[in-house]
Amino acid sequence: MLGFIVIFFLLIILSMPIAIALGVGGIFFLIKETSLPYLAIIQRMFTGIDSFPLMAIPFFIIAGSLMNSGGITKRIIDFSNIFVGFLRGGLAAISIVGSMIFAGISGSSVADASGLGSILIPAMNNQGYDPEYSAAINATSSTVGIIIPPSIPMVILGSIAGISIRDLFMGGIIPGVLSGLSMLIVSTIISYKRKYPKYKTVTLKEAVKTIIEALPAIFMPILIIGGIISGIVTPTEVAVIAIVYAIIIGRFWYKELTVRRVFDVLKECGIQMSIVLLVISTASVVSWILSYLFIPQALAEWCMLVFSSKIEILLLIAITCLIAGTVIDVSPALILFGSVFSIVANKFGIDPIHYSLVLIFSLSIGLFTPPVGTTLIISAYIAKTNLLSSFKACLPFLLAMLFVLLLLILFPPLTTFLPNLLFG
Repeated sequence: MLGFIVIFFLLIILSMPIAIALGVGGIFFLIKETSLPYLAIIQRMFTGIDSFPLMAIPFFIIAGSLMNSGGITKRIIDFSNIFVGFLRGGLAAISIVGSMIFAGISGSSVADASGLGSILIPAMNNQGYDPEYSAAINATSSTVGIIIPPSIPMVILGSIAGISIRDLFMGGIIPGVLSGLSMLIVSTIISYKRKYPKYKTVTLKEAVKTIIEALPAIFMPILIIGGIISGIVTPTEVAVIAIVYAIIIGRFWYKELTVRRVFDVLKECGIQMSIVLLVISTASVVSWILSYLFIPQALAEWCMLVFSSKIEILLLIAITCLIAGTVIDVSPALILFGSVFSIVANKFGIDPIHYSLVLIFSLSIGLFTPPVGTTLIISAYIAKTNLLSSFKACLPFLLAMLFVLLLLILFPPLTTFLPNLLFG
């Protein structure tokens, strides 16, 4: 196992893609440490992605991209302006609220960061915001994209750990809202100190018009969540319905979605999914290696000897994921740690929804922490600013998210109340 770890981190240092680093490390382990046939690694790669729930991932990506191409982004911004645009630093507040709404459509923080950021970051810079702060707002607020349902990481974790994706979706609502509200408070305080401007105030007539125009876009998260809560459709099936809805709204209501753009979206999503599935398949090989060596069981036994409470275990999980999230993207990290920590959590009697949300929330923070920091890289690029300076501007929001993470660890009902209320 030591050889695998050395090769993996060596390849990461050499800027090798995570999927390749995991795959090469897995092949090395298979050759050096086992007598299994080489075909086993190919079989494990296919087994890792041979899952019906995982089909929800491309469907949610396509649905989010179609809605973004169909004019939804502008409507979400205008809709958010009604409620928070009057605050000091109104555009920053719109970015946060807009991200929370967009999260209910795309399920992806990267889509959130690029979709809203491409419009809001230039607008913020034009209104006198520091470019680093504009990038920081966009990078941190977009993390709710994988916390508020639908969430692609929740689909992955639910698939590999055998946890209800429906329950995970409902469990993410309160943490997602708390995360957004905490960032909104921090943003407002900073905006008052720096005297950032308010955004445009709308009249009652304008507000009514904006709400009516935005209703079809705002209805999509309601459609997704309502379909899952009712039990009429599975998360995978509702993702397909979301695609059909996105095409109808974008093509015939907003009239901004062209046939050519639909084909472009399918092409882009195909490329994205090839990357996602490669990561999942190679990470599944490593997860299988860990199980082959009985590492999860050994870790669980060690934790039983060292730790004595659920809170200590959850803190261990959170700290591990916070550190790992700085160098590993969310999807491979979920596959690597999801199966390992699920056994530990079960040993201590931790609710699987509670444990899963702590895991996902911790990894979401890694989306804006270097060197990986996917949403930070995207936001800094759009804002045309330095990555390190942008991260420094993220620190107040990082503290806010760490505070919310601590609340989630200490108060399990924040993650389990809605699933228990709705599904028993």
